[in-house]
Amino acid sequence: MSKLRFAIPLLATLPLLTACGGRITVQVLAEGADAAPVDDLEVQFLPFDRDSLFAVISSQAATPEPPIPADLEEASMAERELRDMWSQAEMNWNNVRDEMRTITERLEDLDDRSREYLELFDQFGDLEDEERALNRRRQAAFDDFDEMQQANQQRIDSVCIVIDSWEEVAFAEYGDVEADLLAALGREAMADTTDADGVAFAAASGGPWWVHARLNTAAGELYWNVVVEEASPDTLRLQSGNAELRQGVRQRC
Repeated sequence: MSKLRFAIPLLATLPLLTACGGRITVQVLAEGADAAPVDDLEVQFLPFDRDSLFAVISSQAATPEPPIPADLEEASMAERELRDMWSQAEMNWNNVRDEMRTITERLEDLDDRSREYLELFDQFGDLEDEERALNRRRQAAFDDFDEMQQANQQRIDSVCIVIDSWEEVAFAEYGDVEADLLAALGREAMADTTDADGVAFAAASGGPWWVHARLNTAAGELYWNVVVEEASPDTLRLQSGNAELRQGVRQRC
């Protein structure tokens, strides 16, 4: 039997695809003030909404998706906060060490009897005390993070095994479902990898198209599923502002 039965609810919601030559160009930019391009990232161009298709398949699975315990989600978020605290402590410690290295380099070029030398030498001594204190805080922050991470990991691994097993069954026919859906739409799924400028493109005609990509960051996974109503010369920029930030246990499976 055709697997298209899974996609019938989705087909009913899709507008008629127009067919005219065109191109979709995207640029992926990292989060932060510098907005640096992200290279070597796969970008998919799909003539259907993958999230809606996943939702349809999930809703028709023999059993519901296994839930993630609320207390484990809370513990995972607490772990992330401890990791951020450790990262900040590490940064503060490194900043002071950089200052100490700079002073050391300046001292090498000065007469040790000069006033500037003596002032810098005293400043270096103050930084030494600060460096030792920051190093203790850095190590304590890491120990707190490491302890919670180890406490959480076994439970997370167990939950992920259950979810992976469910997905293997629920999405076993996904490849056939997608192939039938693409055949019904008369379209192909396309993909490209971003270059050094963070740019990827597809020779796509008409629309709509859904542009999908995902990027792991310190804050979590940036997930894009952006609809382009029609191919145009404009460049679609994928950045944190039009992404879904995914955090928690599910992103660790």
